[in-house]
Amino acid sequence: MLFRSEVQEEARRSERLAALGQMSAGLAHEIRNPLGVIKGSAEMLHQKLGESNPLASELAGYISSETNRLSALVARFLDFARPQALELLPGDVRAMVETALAAVAAQRPKAKVTVERVYAESLPLVRMDDRLCEQVFQNLALNAYEAMEPHGGKLRVEISTARRAGVEGVEVTLRDTGPGIPPEIYEQIFNPFFTTKKMGVGLGLAIVSKIVDELRGSLQVESKAGQGACFRVFFPAAAPTSNVS
Repeated sequence: MLFRSEVQEEARRSERLAALGQMSAGLAHEIRNPLGVIKGSAEMLHQKLGESNPLASELAGYISSETNRLSALVARFLDFARPQALELLPGDVRAMVETALAAVAAQRPKAKVTVERVYAESLPLVRMDDRLCEQVFQNLALNAYEAMEPHGGKLRVEISTARRAGVEGVEVTLRDTGPGIPPEIYEQIFNPFFTTKKMGVGLGLAIVSKIVDELRGSLQVESKAGQGACFRVFFPAAAPTSNVS
């Protein structure tokens, strides 16, 4: 059962993400229009200048390509901000986890990561959206892989039945052997645009938290600096009598 402080922490995080999501949506819409004008103008300059002014034409090309990058970023902001269209059906969490692990392994073929699986033999089905659940586990697994770069390590994935806040369900635990997360930034890692990585915009964990909230699940993190990070994702069972054998 969750301690009261953990429940309050999750509630605060949900409220904060909702407010930041609304802000992101408004900001993204305001940015999109001028970006379209800049991109169109740059492409027109690039076409008109042609070979008559190679340097100016090249610079116009840079403007166009960077505008495309910003447009992609704005699209991610909107994906985070807009309500998800959920397709909730009873599903097997193990299947989603395996699909996500396979996708991450394909993205990081040279990673020196050993995946250790500890799955309960009989698990209840949970009400889930396949696409969004896969995104949750793929983002968490990818974070673990990146945390253990370049030397590699072990990712332990556990799936078991659990009870959270009086609700029966399934809990997935992903524990890596990376450098861990300092306790003072626990709350910040779920904020949009917060990241400790050299690359990236800091939306991965914010999106994970938002999806878990929308699926009426819970998400906790445990870590000690230098001792790896552990993320626990809980989803309520679809029906007490439905089981996967």
